Amino acid sequence: MITFDSSPTIYWLAGYVLAGIVIIASGWRKVPDRLFLLLCLTLFVFMRLPAIVFNRELNPDESQMLSHAITLFQDPVYWRSVDGTTIGPLDNYLLVIPRILGFQINYTSGRLMGMLCSAGALTFLFLSLKNWFSGGRRWAFAATVIMLAFTQELDFVHYSSEQLPVFMLSACVWLFSRLSIQKKLSPRALFVLGLVAGASPFAKLQVVPMALVIVAGACWLCFVHFRKNKNLTHVFSLLAGGLAFPLVVLAWTFTFGVFRDLIDFYLLGNVIYAGGKGFWSIPSQFALILRRSTDFQIYSMVLLVPIIAGLIRIVTIFRRKEEQYPVPVTLGLLLLATIYAVTKSGNDFVHYLNFCFIPWTLLAAYGFAKPGKWHLAFPAIVLACFITCDAFLFRKEHRLNDFPSTGARGLGESEVVKAARKFIRKGDYMTVWGWQCIYYVEAQLAQGTAENHSERSIFSHPLRDTYRQRYLSDVERTRPAVILDAVGKNSFWVQDRPTQDLRCFPGLFSYVSKNYSLAGDYDGTRLYVRNDRLKL
Repeated sequence: MITFDSSPTIYWLAGYVLAGIVIIASGWRKVPDRLFLLLCLTLFVFMRLPAIVFNRELNPDESQMLSHAITLFQDPVYWRSVDGTTIGPLDNYLLVIPRILGFQINYTSGRLMGMLCSAGALTFLFLSLKNWFSGGRRWAFAATVIMLAFTQELDFVHYSSEQLPVFMLSACVWLFSRLSIQKKLSPRALFVLGLVAGASPFAKLQVVPMALVIVAGACWLCFVHFRKNKNLTHVFSLLAGGLAFPLVVLAWTFTFGVFRDLIDFYLLGNVIYAGGKGFWSIPSQFALILRRSTDFQIYSMVLLVPIIAGLIRIVTIFRRKEEQYPVPVTLGLLLLATIYAVTKSGNDFVHYLNFCFIPWTLLAAYGFAKPGKWHLAFPAIVLACFITCDAFLFRKEHRLNDFPSTGARGLGESEVVKAARKFIRKGDYMTVWGWQCIYYVEAQLAQGTAENHSERSIFSHPLRDTYRQRYLSDVERTRPAVILDAVGKNSFWVQDRPTQDLRCFPGLFSYVSKNYSLAGDYDGTRLYVRNDRLKL
């Protein structure tokens, strides 16, 4: 596997040159659409390679989802073996694919799957632009590709729970774009649109508002068609597609006895988590998230004028024929739904901004009805900003790459994982109290509890007793070989030992005291070993 140091100068220069070719190709009509798309995807993949081969955690969510995947390979029943809290089952099952193909589940395999999702999302986005706009508005697409290719902000390069939902949302937009330009609606395309939209909540509930907007746009097309032909076949096709996946999941939960878990921990649990701060806090909350990403600020400022022009065109759309309403109105509502989804939880996580790339690009492309050569300035400015920042960093620190993979292509190993190795066997379970899911990935062991962190069993909320009951039940069922109490300096969010460590959950600590022995404290993490394993 290739390795990158902190300053791969020739590699970065090659990326700049390729980006320049993409910008030129975006304004050169003699370049076929397929070749232009291939150039864009090549640039994106080329500049993402340093982050992919860097086999270390970039965000706690990565370890959380990789741990789920390791567990699902051993016990594939979601909500029995795994509960991703706000992360849906599809996000986690996706990460199992490399293991099925014979590869290790690690940060490289996870980011590779995320990159494939992003590349697929970009492909569907470009095909949508091509369906709706003359020349596909290549300049808007090129600006988005350059942003995604050159950003090194962690929230855009690590495997996040938004990448698969964005891919599915982009597919929905493409299907809607196809339907909107057809003289006769295709029942098959409507069914597939409904199927993908209906499956999207099981990737991440946060995508539901955007998926509903696209489905509403498709319903509008069906209504227009019904007024002409008095045929309900298309409505039934869309409805059947939308219900198909949820009904399969429902049957699956009853079959494996996890329906109650679906309700308690995926639906009700997420309602508690996504409380937000109210409707009127949306602008300030979005501004707060935006301030945390310099790259996305630059990208948004560059596209601000065409986006505003697009919104103005939407406001004045009702002066035109009725058949032209669905697409622009849907684009405007998609923007509002995206901002709502990004801010609903009340958290200021930058990776939520991944949802914004689709509406930003579509509205920017819609903003200028007759683009000219000067529109190439938009992607050129985005590239110039990255070149300027890279040049400043290179001169100051002699660094270009934030993800040097020298000595970091294989998994690392924490002190407590090294100590636990002599007590574990292949196929064992491990449980971590606190929030440090990296231990599961380093040990390549399945999690002994559905939740691989105990934040919801620690903090006070209406369902805490329910979470604690399941946590103890899971430990008794899986009998993990080792239990790690990570509360302290190594834990994410939960770090106060006197009020949050294992001893603060009397039921669980009583079980651990009877069946496990403390084998030591390794850099702030306590290692408990099942008594029968101490003899190994």
